[in-house]
Amino acid sequence: MDNYLAEIIIILTLVVLILVISMFALARQIGVLHTRLAPTDALTITAGPKVGDPAPLLEILSLDGRLLKFGGPLKLPQLLLFLSPSCPVCEELISTAKFMARSEKLSLIFGSDGGEAQRHADYVSKMGIQDYPYVVSPELGIKFDVIRLPCAVLIDEQGVLRSKGLVTNREHLETLVESI
Repeated sequence: MDNYLAEIIIILTLVVLILVISMFALARQIGVLHTRLAPTDALTITAGPKVGDPAPLLEILSLDGRLLKFGGPLKLPQLLLFLSPSCPVCEELISTAKFMARSEKLSLIFGSDGGEAQRHADYVSKMGIQDYPYVVSPELGIKFDVIRLPCAVLIDEQGVLRSKGLVTNREHLETLVESI
């Protein structure tokens, strides 16, 4: 009887070890599948101005009082990132956008659709984006038909809208900028 008990314990131990190894293998496969299925392109916005059309012509004051021009001939391509001080995803994209603006030679502009100016000024200093124009204008969001955040728009030197879309991670922003 003792031999049967010892054999059963050995068999059950082997079964448990096989199950543990199978669980780790499945967890690894789920991780691989998750990275393969992650969205890699910016989520396209179909409303508003179409990609390939001239960008809307606008002149708007930035938070620090500079007059900014959108559309028409430009010195550098413009990357316009629409964000909100209350958006945690937006905070994560700011450093990526700053890096891309430097490496791709883009004019980076941050935009928001409204709210009190002091809240936005505090956000600018908190995020360390004082060197970049920050526009608070409902008109800007309306012209580009921005309905969700974070959203980005890329305008080339000729003032043509090259890409636009909802950008929720680094890969989305990279694919949007690659259209230059």
